[in-house]
Amino acid sequence: MHRRTCRPERRTLSTEEVSVLIVGGGLTGLSAALFLSQHGVDCRLVERHRGTTVLTRASGISSRTMELLRDVGLEQTVVERGPKLVEGSRWRELGQPANQIPWVVIRTNGLHDLGNAVTVEEPSLDVGHLSPTRPYWCGQDRLEPILRDEAVRRGARVDFHTRMDAFTADADGVTATIVDQATGEESTVRAQYLIAADGVRSPVRETLGIARTGHGAIGNAMSVLFKADLKETIKGRRFVICYLPNPAEPGVLQMPEVPAVLQLFDEEHWIFGFFYDPRETAAEEFTDERCAQIIRAATGIPDLALEVQMARPWEMSHNSARSYRHGRVFLAGDAAHVHPPAGAFGANGGIQDAHNLSWKLAAVLKGAAGDALLDTYEQERMPIGAAVAEQAWIRHTWRLNDSEELRRALRESTLVATGYRYTSDAILGPAYPEPIPTEHDLTGKPGHRVPHVWLRRDGDRVSTVDLSSDTFVLLTGPDGGEWHSAADKVAQDTGVPVHCCTVGQDGELTDPDGAFLSATGLTRSGALLIRPDDFVAWRAESLPEDAPGTLRTVLERILGRSSDTAPSVAPAREG
Repeated sequence: MHRRTCRPERRTLSTEEVSVLIVGGGLTGLSAALFLSQHGVDCRLVERHRGTTVLTRASGISSRTMELLRDVGLEQTVVERGPKLVEGSRWRELGQPANQIPWVVIRTNGLHDLGNAVTVEEPSLDVGHLSPTRPYWCGQDRLEPILRDEAVRRGARVDFHTRMDAFTADADGVTATIVDQATGEESTVRAQYLIAADGVRSPVRETLGIARTGHGAIGNAMSVLFKADLKETIKGRRFVICYLPNPAEPGVLQMPEVPAVLQLFDEEHWIFGFFYDPRETAAEEFTDERCAQIIRAATGIPDLALEVQMARPWEMSHNSARSYRHGRVFLAGDAAHVHPPAGAFGANGGIQDAHNLSWKLAAVLKGAAGDALLDTYEQERMPIGAAVAEQAWIRHTWRLNDSEELRRALRESTLVATGYRYTSDAILGPAYPEPIPTEHDLTGKPGHRVPHVWLRRDGDRVSTVDLSSDTFVLLTGPDGGEWHSAADKVAQDTGVPVHCCTVGQDGELTDPDGAFLSATGLTRSGALLIRPDDFVAWRAESLPEDAPGTLRTVLERILGRSSDTAPSVAPAREG
């Protein structure tokens, strides 16, 4: 039983029943509400804060996360509401336009010494060969309202200024005590499942006694939003992040993506972050003037005129939960894994957690899958969470202290964002020795996201990544027509929709560039079974003698409906 201090007087209201209760209204929780609603699952989200965040953070959205937002129709909204992000080299070619932010990370001893700044990272945004979309820059203060509004539009109940005060879990569900913080009214929610997206300190995780592993607390940090006219100082040099390892006051300066609440875009608003020791100085001792002095020292401009507009303390840490599932309760986002912000991996990982879990919860709640499918959430996302956390740790350390050893340990950012792979009972394929490979291998292998190939459907261009947003898709070669009857029979027998698409001149999908077979490695009669999260669950090199029987066995194995051995067409396990 978990209980926290609350108001002394409350009125108890009726009990509400819901399929999924989500605790936490940040990017992870709001994404869970959106993706569950996409699958028709009724859910309720409670968040203790009064509304979405006003702080600009977690700005980098990877191409993989954009694919998920694209699936729910939000790609263009994100593009329109975020600032324009461009590759560093492209930005210079265009004459350094002031209305764009180049994706460049630099390091210098002070803004007065930008001419000698070292370029730490300048990742490519050209991922057209990997994805139908691309990375974008949209701060958490802008993205959270987008997710909230769409989740509510699709039927989710989202309650801010509301907290979960207590919960008990049993074999059949979770009973939670919910408090409206404005009125003190108390109600009971009975949910079949609980998603804990309640942040780094996760009261749910602590109550369940789930341990964590990692480097632990790295330090206490302060983020300061300030206004200063630095145009003459930077002289057109723009960047996403500038590391300032000034011995007097080291810190990190972020190029201004102005908080959405200010409704403007200029070069006068900045975010500066620095570490402090709470044993020596309490957070409240960092007054506006003290923060201003620190910024002047770090930037190397002692007479810099600036106005501190907001200062917020936070703790930088590196930890991964040892379990993501505890019966009917699941951890997601920062509650499950937390790491330094280097690489912009944190929010992306939380959104991807929510997506992976949501389609599986939907399948179980609709009776299409067995409980074993929910175990694969931990099997798949926990190794990814730990590996990504380690990559963020390495980046954070490397940016401050460049070394060849750290450089060799780095994985290229698009590999971390898109190239990861799963090993689980919901994948009939090889067991991979590590979740993030050393190079891209999106070639149609089980456990990887389906390779991106542009096809045509009814005259419109569509990516292979766009085909499976809410159902299983059987993607076949041009001679795979017999797979259609197999998919129809399996869907009829199991009640699980399987949409079969043939890629060929006479198929539902045409391949104008002739790239599909080479990209996937399929024969003309082969097929890929793609899950609702775009990952390849199984591949058939050719049409088997008993296609319906084989496909049914495969589908039941993936959905945790059968413990039978894998069919002979499933690839042998490796490593």
